[in-house]
Amino acid sequence: MSRRELARSAKYLVQHEYEQASVTAADGWRQELGEFYGDPAVALIDMNEQWCAVAGEGLVLCRLKGKFGLCQAYYRQPGAVHWITDLRQTGPFALEWQDEDGAWSTLAFGTCEKL
Repeated sequence: MSRRELARSAKYLVQHEYEQASVTAADGWRQELGEFYGDPAVALIDMNEQWCAVAGEGLVLCRLKGKFGLCQAYYRQPGAVHWITDLRQTGPFALEWQDEDGAWSTLAFGTCEKL
């Protein structure tokens, strides 16, 4: 089985193997980010390397500093799933996500403590 890279920074790598996403730190520490129905579509590593996001069937945010691997899921509740096709960072703790229809929405989560 092979892993597919979704995002890379100087210290972190986000990848997936089929429907399972993970993040790996430069020191080898690895954290599973969860399963996605269908493969994850896109990932983003924060410009300050404090958090990462993985999306496809909803969105999972994961802390990269402090309590490494603490994650929070968004837009994945039954009946309210959003299919996310793209991500872009808009602030230290904010991002925009694009749904399958091409519309952009904002998610501001305040601080890494919110994860």
